[in-house]
Amino acid sequence: MRKIIIPLVLILSCITVSVASEKPLGVEEFTSVDELAQAIAAYFPKVQGEVKAVQADHLTVGLGKKDGLTPNMTLTLWRDGKELLHPVTGAVIGRVEEEVGTVEVTSVGEASSVAVVKKKLKDPKAGDKARITPKKISLAVVPLRADKPELSQQLADRLNELGRFQALESDKVASFLKDKKRKDDALVREMGAFFNIDAVVALGVYPVEGKLLVTAKIVYAEDARQLDTIVAMLTLTSKREALGDVRPFFEPVKTTTEASPDLPFPARYLAVADFDGDGVLEYVFSDQARLHIYRLEPSGWHEVWTEIVPPAEREIQHLSLDVADINGNKRPEIFVTAMLNGKVFSYVVEAQGGSYQRIYELPGFLRLVNYPGLGLALIGQEYDPKSFFAGTPKQYVWSSGKYVPGQELPLPKGMGIYGFALAEFGEPRPLLIAFDDKDQLVVYSRETPIWKSEERYAQVGTFVLKPATGIDAVMVKPAAELDKGLRVRLPGRMLALDINADGKDEVLVPRNIGGAFFGDFSEAEMDGLGWNGARLEQIWSTKGIPGPVLDFSLVRREKGAAQIYTLVKLPGGLFSKDKVRVITYSVK
Repeated sequence: MRKIIIPLVLILSCITVSVASEKPLGVEEFTSVDELAQAIAAYFPKVQGEVKAVQADHLTVGLGKKDGLTPNMTLTLWRDGKELLHPVTGAVIGRVEEEVGTVEVTSVGEASSVAVVKKKLKDPKAGDKARITPKKISLAVVPLRADKPELSQQLADRLNELGRFQALESDKVASFLKDKKRKDDALVREMGAFFNIDAVVALGVYPVEGKLLVTAKIVYAEDARQLDTIVAMLTLTSKREALGDVRPFFEPVKTTTEASPDLPFPARYLAVADFDGDGVLEYVFSDQARLHIYRLEPSGWHEVWTEIVPPAEREIQHLSLDVADINGNKRPEIFVTAMLNGKVFSYVVEAQGGSYQRIYELPGFLRLVNYPGLGLALIGQEYDPKSFFAGTPKQYVWSSGKYVPGQELPLPKGMGIYGFALAEFGEPRPLLIAFDDKDQLVVYSRETPIWKSEERYAQVGTFVLKPATGIDAVMVKPAAELDKGLRVRLPGRMLALDINADGKDEVLVPRNIGGAFFGDFSEAEMDGLGWNGARLEQIWSTKGIPGPVLDFSLVRREKGAAQIYTLVKLPGGLFSKDKVRVITYSVK
């Protein structure tokens, strides 16, 4: 069979794009369009390395086969420019990126590659950075033949689902190609300029002895330069694909799941980080009265440290838990907000000298929020016994050995510092997304609500009793009114981050579902929501979580991956206690 295919491929290559430098082509064996999409994605790894040496227009880059590089790939060169300073504190928050140019990889070793300059904006030099953009690759799938047109649509959908690409809709491609006589280099460049896309996949489909011979030629849209050609015999084992059904764009990320053993205590809050700098993640839990730090080892949970609560704090109630390196010493701090004896205060714990110590304490509430363009920031708000949240939240920075309040963060009227996220959706300014008192999502532009969800994203809230304002007030109010006036419900956690590297944030939020015998939730899902310009819509979801999500934490990995750690309560029965475990989702 291979002796028949190879000459056929060589003939077919003459009617496709950029044939001058064709190399002998191998033939893959695929059983689904998903495998073809994965093969294409391998040519666009999210990688970044350093320029090691420059000789005229040739340079050596510290990226190689181990990073997914192949000859003909295009890398962008850039270097760090001037410092960006915080407008209030003057602290360095980043650097301007200066683009140097682009290079074409000519030869690839295991850990380094040689490339030639294709576009030069500045003279490249050792120490410059080289990368393939982590943002989504915009491309078009162009059918070369009329046979099996549904496969072009299926391939575009599968590429979208990987989260690495933004493929043009098939109707736009068809409209552009209408009345175009030739599919050549000039057409590729014209298409690239018209749609502002990065690449074109020219797809040929040819029936061969009951199978499909597929050629997918990957071409850079800017100059019609060929990256490579994938040739495969496609045997569709999926009935849906064989019939030409189109799967909707639903999950642009892939997730895998791993569950931990049950925890030995009833944890309520969770955060994950490498607290001691040894490269291994630790888990910090709060049972609402004290902190527990554990490592997850092959044999199960291993206790690292458990907080000793002094007698004066036996009635403490933790309200929130966050981790981040705000003081800049390369070790994440643990931020806890708590209520004790009718007062709210926050304290900070950090790894020191092989143990964990409380290093700071200040009045009021604290939490971390991701500022678009600035990263994680610590914000605080004052506490008042009557109104609970008081004053305008402020950003706290580390200065002269203290956490110092600075720039204000105005919030919509009546909103406290929990239960919201700031997101970059490509709008003129970041939008604020928050839970309302019925667990519906509200999107604000500044302080004006512009959209509200119809569905509820039910949370396991934290209930806090405000201190009574006097014996007379307690005695004259009915019990229901007393409870309503004294109980405050703090909403659950919400995060906004650009997980799939398309330049826009997704809102991560748990959604607890159903009700068990005693009114508890029976299952949950983690949803990733995107903004389409008018509303939030579900981009992806991890369904079937076997109990309510109490809290969750996220750790970014390299190459666009992330770990979502969910703290899940498994409801017990009439004669068994509830259990708590961590279920981890790897997102790519």
